[in-house]
Amino acid sequence: MARCSLLVRAALVAAALVAAALVAAAGDAAAAQRTFVASNGSDLNPCSLPQPCRSFAFAIAQTAAGGEVIVLDSAGYGPVTISQSVSIIAPPGVYAGITASPITGNGGCGVVVNAPNGLVTLRGLTINNLGATGDGIQFNSGGALHVENVIVTGFASGLAGLTASLVIPAAIYVVDSAFRGNTNGANFQAGVNDTISIERVLFERNVTGLHLVNGRAAIRGSSLTGNTYGIDAGTGAVVEVRDSALAGNSAAGIQGTGSAKASVVSSQVTENGTGVLTAGAATVYVSDSTITRNTTGVNAGGGTVVSAGDNRLANNATDGTFSSVILKQ
Repeated sequence: MARCSLLVRAALVAAALVAAALVAAAGDAAAAQRTFVASNGSDLNPCSLPQPCRSFAFAIAQTAAGGEVIVLDSAGYGPVTISQSVSIIAPPGVYAGITASPITGNGGCGVVVNAPNGLVTLRGLTINNLGATGDGIQFNSGGALHVENVIVTGFASGLAGLTASLVIPAAIYVVDSAFRGNTNGANFQAGVNDTISIERVLFERNVTGLHLVNGRAAIRGSSLTGNTYGIDAGTGAVVEVRDSALAGNSAAGIQGTGSAKASVVSSQVTENGTGVLTAGAATVYVSDSTITRNTTGVNAGGGTVVSAGDNRLANNATDGTFSSVILKQ
């Protein structure tokens, strides 16, 4: 699991605290509820609509807690560390880019969220990698993170498009977004009380589309395709996959290991190495789903794969067998 280094993270936290203290010392009048960035803006400006700023980092420093940073036109706006409740919003049709690289600071990450109890929204952003040493989005602390209409690409070599490693429980909501060409599309090393909701999200051409240890995740209407593993659920994970496609993943559509518990409901599991794979004490429950055109349909391994009795397991090179079938009453 990729991380900005501990030293860098400590420095970021310290810098965020200093920045917060400076803003507080300037008084509430210095912080606006709504600030603006533009391609022709300047970080010497007050970030107002007639005088926008140039970077997200500077604009957030001028934004009140709970406020909004609005993108006015298409440009790259630089990596940012967020230490308060805030929304960064790019409207439809506007390209708001963040390029993560070792020379842009921020620990080599695109967006870092260090906002204890904060509510953070990222909407309409495109985050890409230019030799980055950190992840696309790194969620270290906060009350909730909303990722909406965000594209994160190219965080390979052990990195993740979105990573969360939380000590204090939080909620993560990812909607209408795409994670392509990363080592982990999303990597949740979550706490047992974390809530993760993923809806209408594409995980494509990653090593692992979605990796989860601990935490509870609900995945709806999503596509996990062309990865090595579509979903890799590890110890302590509780995952529900509904109305989704697990397709063309070279190792497995969904893999459960350790004590993971997963459900695959009303979904398509097609053209994978193995459709449903378990090991250890993991259990995967499958209902109203089609498992077809895989090299192996079902491989319980050392775990358990339970069928509700209403699945279509056919036309695989080897269908395999469910550990047990529960007939509906």
